[in-house]
Amino acid sequence: MNNIELLNEIVLKIKSGDSISPFLFLGRNQDLVNSDVYNLGLNVLKEFDIPKNYLYRLEDNGENIKIEDIKKFLDKGNLRSYYKCQIFLIENISRFTLSASNNCLKFFEEPGIGNIIFLTNSSESQILDTIISRVTEINYSGVIKNISNEFYISLLDNYIKNKDYSLFSYFFKEKLEKKDYISFLDNIIFYSKETGMFDDILSSLEEDINAIKNNNVSAKFIVDKYLLEIKLKK
Repeated sequence: MNNIELLNEIVLKIKSGDSISPFLFLGRNQDLVNSDVYNLGLNVLKEFDIPKNYLYRLEDNGENIKIEDIKKFLDKGNLRSYYKCQIFLIENISRFTLSASNNCLKFFEEPGIGNIIFLTNSSESQILDTIISRVTEINYSGVIKNISNEFYISLLDNYIKNKDYSLFSYFFKEKLEKKDYISFLDNIIFYSKETGMFDDILSSLEEDINAIKNNNVSAKFIVDKYLLEIKLKK
């Protein structure tokens, strides 16, 4: 499931008015996962014209999350939002102390209508089974691994750093298949999240990838469009 599909699923659930189980996002690159999930939360709020400050974020500072920390954070969930939803993002939940984990159980089991909970961690290890049983898992590690292609990353990197035009000549000369174009677009996203480049085209990139997959839009045309974007940015 890509970010657009997940966003649409969450939006539909919010519109239905039902209580939504917490989402646990798993991935080895925690910085990347945390950033991606934070942006997903902002996009959910944007769908309903909700201010950004309704995304409450307990960031990973490398320290344990104690019971007093989690009580203070989750107290916001007891206040009814004036908007359709509010989002609680807790990063790297393996930092929970046992008492903090136990304190979260009721909120995770019954978050209440309009309370959306995003959790992140590198794996299921060091997470209580009672928490695992209450969440919907989204495995990011597999997605990240599959889209990272050293060849495409190298082409992008050499152009950005050395103004090497092999990136453009490759796509001009080679006859590629649809899956190759999609792989390249996926790797622009991957490269952007690793370097901070092309942040302003991430949302349109995901939409165009989805259009190629589902609506028979010309993959070559879309790739040419983003190659031009990359060239103009340089």
